[in-house]
This record gives sequence, C-alpha cells and structure tokens, in this order.
Amino acid sequence: MGLLEKAESGNEPDKKSKKKAAAKTPAPAKAETPPKKKESPRRESRFSRRKDREKKAKEPKPVTDLPSFPSGFEQPTSGQMAFRRFVDILVGYGWMFPVVFIFAWGTDFDATYFIIGGMILYLGNVGFLPSRFNRTIGNIVSRTKFVTSKGNNASWAYTFLKGLNFPFALIGLVTVLTILSDLGSPLGETTGSAVFRVIGLLLLLPLTIDWLLTRFSMAKRGLWERIFGGVWLVRSTKTGSSKGWLKRLDQLSDYAEKRGLLSEKEEDTVNLD
Repeated sequence: MGLLEKAESGNEPDKKSKKKAAAKTPAPAKAETPPKKKESPRRESRFSRRKDREKKAKEPKPVTDLPSFPSGFEQPTSGQMAFRRFVDILVGYGWMFPVVFIFAWGTDFDATYFIIGGMILYLGNVGFLPSRFNRTIGNIVSRTKFVTSKGNNASWAYTFLKGLNFPFALIGLVTVLTILSDLGSPLGETTGSAVFRVIGLLLLLPLTIDWLLTRFSMAKRGLWERIFGGVWLVRSTKTGSSKGWLKRLDQLSDYAEKRGLLSEKEEDTVNLD
C-alpha cells in the first residue's frame, strides 16, 4: 500500500507542473501586418500631356455669326440688280468700247483727251457720288443702294474697289493672252515687259479670291463685302432732289419702272404651285 501511494503521489506533481506550465505559456501573438506604404503620385509623362493638349486643341470652336441681311430693308428684284450693273458698267467703261473699235479699225486717232474724260467720269461715279450721296448712277437709276449688315451706308471705298473688278479682269485677260502667244519667253525679253506681265497676273488674284468666296462660302459674300463688314444691295427710294441732273436721273428711274426694267424677271421667280 505504501508503494502505491508513493507512486500516485509521485505522478501528481508532474501533472500539476504540466498544468502550470501550460497556464504560464502565453498565447501566440497575432502577426502584425506591416503598414502600407503610401503610393507616391505618378508623374505625368510628356506623351500624356501632349495627348491632353491635342484633345483641348481639337475641341470645336464656337461658330461665329455670319453676316446677315440687314433688318428693315427689302431685297432688290432681279431687274433692279441687272439694271444697276448695266448702267454702272456703261457709265464707268462705256468710253473704252469706241476707243478700242477706232484703234481696231486702224484709224490714226489721238484718244488722250477721250481717255482722260472717261477716267474722270469713272472716278466720279465710283468715288464722288458714293461719298456725297452714298450711291452710284446705277444705284440712283435702279433705286438701290449698298448697306452693311448693321444697316449703315457702305463706304465709298467699297464701290471704288468693287468697280475695279472689270479693269482688273480686262488687264489680266490681256496679260494671259500675251503670255500664251509668246510661250518661248513668257515674261518678255526686257525687264519692263516682265514687270508689267507679273503685275497683270497679280491683278487676277483678288478676283479669284472674290469669286471663290462668293461661290463656295456659307455667307455667299465676296472679298470686298467681307472687308467692309458684309455689304448688301437693298431697295431704296428716290434721291429727293428736284434740281439738275439728279432730277433727270430720278425721271429715268421712273421711266425704267414703267417699262418694267426694275421688276422681277419671270425666269428668276420660282413657281411654287
């Protein structure tokens, strides 16, 4: 019995020591997660900056308002437009036709004074009258005038430069025909002939730009119309003067109206029935 008690008593301290050791051993600590590193902002590459600039550059620009027909005015008829053009060409350049015919006939004729008189008549029609009455002879007879998109009278410089289209076209045509007839030396044999031929070709440049803008632009306004703020041909009344040659021109406009020269032409009207 004594041995059994000793054996049992010898086993108990081992168990107690094991329990104490188990109690003393601390629980394994949780592994601490390392703090996340703050991501530094990436530097934008030059390539991405260029892309942003290209995107900004490609953004559509706001459409500017096109010059519109002035309010408070009426558009002229086709008869008024045709009659104005015919009268202005006749007054400004009519003197050239008899001079050319006389020289072509082979007659020995001194046309110096004739040419000077024609130039004075031309300058008076496109320079003096527009600066004084805001109209040319063609405007007075056809009862029309030129105004800007804001409704103001067009500058006399507009009628002057616009009237140069015909002589520019004539000089340019003669220059082209001269060059085509002498393809061996297109600029001529002398310095003077070369200068005149180059000037003749350059005179065709504003005419070409004017035609392209009138033909293909959205506003259908030519070069000179755009330079002077959008110019339009509108209807007008008589000059109101009862003296001298202005009264004669008003009477001529009355005659043209009675003859139907200022009315709308049938071929220009559209039948909507």
